Amino acid sequence: MAVLGGLLFFNIETALAGEQINLSTLVHRVLGNHPRILAVQSQLKAAQARKKAADQALYNPNFELDYEDASDVTQTLTLSQAIDWSDKRAMRTRVAAFEYDTAIAQLKLVRQELALELLTALASYHAADDLSRIAEQRRDLMRRFLSLSKQRRRAGDLAQVALDLARLANMEARLQLARLRGVQAQAEQGLMNVAEAGPEAWPDLPDIPAVSLIQNSNPETLLEQLPRLRVLRAQVAIARAAVDLRQSERRADPTISLRGGRESSDSLMALTFSMPLFVRNTFSAEVDAARADATQMAQQLRDARRRSRARLIAASRRFEFARQAWEAWLQTGQASLESQVRLLERLWSAGELSTTDYLVQLKQTLDTRSAAAELRGSLWQAWFEWLAASGKTEDWLGLKG
Repeated sequence: MAVLGGLLFFNIETALAGEQINLSTLVHRVLGNHPRILAVQSQLKAAQARKKAADQALYNPNFELDYEDASDVTQTLTLSQAIDWSDKRAMRTRVAAFEYDTAIAQLKLVRQELALELLTALASYHAADDLSRIAEQRRDLMRRFLSLSKQRRRAGDLAQVALDLARLANMEARLQLARLRGVQAQAEQGLMNVAEAGPEAWPDLPDIPAVSLIQNSNPETLLEQLPRLRVLRAQVAIARAAVDLRQSERRADPTISLRGGRESSDSLMALTFSMPLFVRNTFSAEVDAARADATQMAQQLRDARRRSRARLIAASRRFEFARQAWEAWLQTGQASLESQVRLLERLWSAGELSTTDYLVQLKQTLDTRSAAAELRGSLWQAWFEWLAASGKTEDWLGLKG
């Protein structure tokens, strides 16, 4: 149970299906049966089937039976077979294999995106919950302050203006609580859109990771393993293999036919060789188009890698800065705010602090707590952004794709 300046970040002990659940378990279950994942898995199965289909023979034999009854009866049987002279089958199999690799990388990418969507929604929910708890504390303090102000007013120790100020402060605290509860409801809806379960199944976030996890990582290695770049690299390989396929399709495939039969009392035997002539259409435009597509994909990969590297560096710095601010809060902010509320109330009750000064300082105290809660939420968002930029989401959760 982590304490933030008197505010408790409650670690809700939850059970799902009679079993203790943690963050990794929640993400694992969501990834296991989410429609988005199941859809991509179906795409992967389709890619596997297309890979198997591409490895089959390109042409089937052709069987023809002919019977002619004229002045003479002619009966012939013809068996023909087109030959994959330029090995188009191998080229198609190569393209299908790269498409299968792309489907695998796409599944990895969707798993990471869904896990990050869940983690981000969970962090937003907990941040909204923390702010709501601070607002509840503010409301309780203002309610107590109003009650004490009424007592002092009846005793003649407080002016009517000060009592009116206490009423306004109490109303403001109630309005702020209502607003933050609305924000919390929206965050809860966003989480239910991904996790589907209710708050009883949502675990608290673990301890905030250390900066050393980022500092000890190699950016170039992370970029090589990044799911989005793996998808693009596979698409580049598909485009380049498509160029070879289009070139092979420019080479005509011959057909050999063997015909036998009888004409009247004579036997017939014939061997036929046919070859299409790519004269009117040489299919060179298809090759040029495939080359242009391959060049386009290669440039998109270069641009994506440049952007991914910049995103990774920016995410690392953002997390480091937020982590430093959080550590400073833990070292100085918490201890100084623990007793601030009690001290302010004692000074005000003793008449050593005016009502206006009391409210100003109390508001500053509570605003600081709210700022710390928002900082904690921003820190988690920064960490999740680094996970997205590095592709290490499932590794951090201890999951295997």
